[in-house]
Formats: sequence, structure tokens, C-alpha cells
Amino acid sequence: MSGRARRALLHQARGVASLWWWVRGRRQDVGPGDVALGHARDRTSMTVALAGVLAVEAAVVGFLVPWPAVHVLDALAVLQVLGVAAIAVTRPHYLHDDVLVLREGALFEVRVPLASVAAVRVDRRLHSGRTRELTARPGPEGGAELSIAAGNQTDVLLVLSEPVTVADPGGPTGEAVAVRFRADEPHAAVAAIKTAAARAAHRP
Repeated sequence: MSGRARRALLHQARGVASLWWWVRGRRQDVGPGDVALGHARDRTSMTVALAGVLAVEAAVVGFLVPWPAVHVLDALAVLQVLGVAAIAVTRPHYLHDDVLVLREGALFEVRVPLASVAAVRVDRRLHSGRTRELTARPGPEGGAELSIAAGNQTDVLLVLSEPVTVADPGGPTGEAVAVRFRADEPHAAVAAIKTAAARAAHRP
């Protein structure tokens, strides 16, 4: 089995598992003392609406074509779409101890040490490429910038004093000196990161 096929199967499995987390109102890997930074609010309603359309279509097709195999495939399609929404909701970005954990999808995660955060601010930008991209930064600063978009948009910018390693299965790999990501509440996310970074700086 190819690496791409394995990643696809793992993504599907985690999507189903995420539905269980979603039903229970839980967030994966986010502990009691952690601060979750959601990024799925704008996408969830649209994804759930799509699942509803698929469910209605499945009911109509099931009435017209009474084949069990068709019913199973239709149900799997609805679960797959709901799984995408569940992954986004139950895998938010989060602050844990001295680290900011940024996530996208079922498989991607990058851990940013708060001690390396030189600056953080709200900075909205539209993206037309891949959801996750590693691109050269413009200007004299140089280095690479990681973008983790949601809905073709990012709205928080981290500038780092030390590069962070990006290891994306099936995506960009390298080091980034700046990171852009989406947050449901960008101003609150920036404030939380600043507070956590200041606390980390004074920790022995």
C-alpha cells in the first residue's frame, strides 16, 4: 500500500473517531489546563449543511434504487463529510505549557515553542493555494513562512526568533521563521498567546 493510500485510510479512521469526540463535546489532546484556539466555526455549518443534502439525496436514491450496497455507500459518504467537520472541531489549535500546537486535518501538527515567539498579531490574508504552504517571506527578513489556512484565509501571524521544523506528511517540509494560521477569535487568540509567551519567558 502506498504512503498516500495509508494516509487516506488513517484520515478516514480518525474522522470516524472524531465523530465520537464531537458527540461527547470533547477536544482531542486538549487538557484541563490548556487553552483551545478553535478554527472551524466558519466551516462547520457549511459542512453539516452539505451532509444534510447528501442525506436527503441518499434517502431519495434509496427509495428509487433499493439496493443495500447503494444504501451503505450513501451512508459512508454522509459519515465521511461529517468526519471532516468533526476533525476540524475536535482538533483545535491549543496552548499547552510552553508550546503552541497548531493543527490542520487529521494528520498535520506543528509545535511552536512559546519562547521562540518574537511577535504575534492579527493579520488577515486570503490564500489561493494549498491549505498548508511553506513559502519564502518577502522583504529583508528572508526565511520561510508556513501558512495553515482554513476557508482560504489566515488571520494570525507569528514571527519567530528561532525557526520551527515543519514535517508535513504529503505536504511541505522544512523550517519556518513565521507562521500564519486561522482562528475563530483572532484577537482573543493573540491575547492568549501573548499571555502564555510572557508566562513562559518568566518560567525558570
